[in-house]
Order: sequence, then C-alpha cells, then structure tokens
Amino acid sequence: MTTDDDLAKALGLPAINDPCVVCWRDLDTTSTTEELQRLADWVTWTTTRYNLDHKVIPPCWRHHGAVVEELSALRTFWESCYQHDSAPSEPLAFQRDLTLALRRLRDWTSLLGCTRTTHRAD
Repeated sequence: MTTDDDLAKALGLPAINDPCVVCWRDLDTTSTTEELQRLADWVTWTTTRYNLDHKVIPPCWRHHGAVVEELSALRTFWESCYQHDSAPSEPLAFQRDLTLALRRLRDWTSLLGCTRTTHRAD
C-alpha cells in the first residue's frame, strides 16, 4: 500500500484503483460477488460524500441491473479521472457527468418504485 493509499484510508476515502471496466454479463458468480462488494464500497462513499438519498440510489440498488450498470460506469470514470497522470480537468469532467448520471439514476429509481424500506423487483 502506498502513502497515498494510507492517507485515503485514514480520510475515509475509497482506494483509487486502476480503472477497470466491468462487463457484468461476462462475470461468473464469484467474480460478480467480488465486483459488487467493490462497487458497494464506492457507492457507500459516494452516497455519503454527495449526500445522496434513496430517491437517487435505493438501498436495494444491487438488485437492479440498470442501476448497477450506471453506478459501475460512474465508478470506472471516477477512477480514471483521479489517476496520477490524469489531466487537471478530469475531476471537473467527472462532476459534469455525475450530474447527468444522477438524473438518470433518479429517473430509474422513481420508475422502480423502491423506497427506503421496500424493494420492488424489476
């Protein structure tokens, strides 16, 4: 673990891994479980950092394929924007695209009908 990783952990930030594009369709059961946990760690940090509620990302997000795909793509973009060799404008690009992604997530969540305490299957 590098000094940057230690500092991120001490500050409660998720580790910034090399960007990894996940093709959920191609994962086996074990890999899916591992990737969902890795994504869950990032989603927990993101929902706290941006003060997002269940109307944007419901607690049952991992049971909704479209929401998983959106969050996974967003996490991959976030990871790529915060690499040591990223352009200084990349974090701003993430913020811009985050706004669009949050709109899509809010739309999907409202269509799903899930609440803070109730999950509705797709």
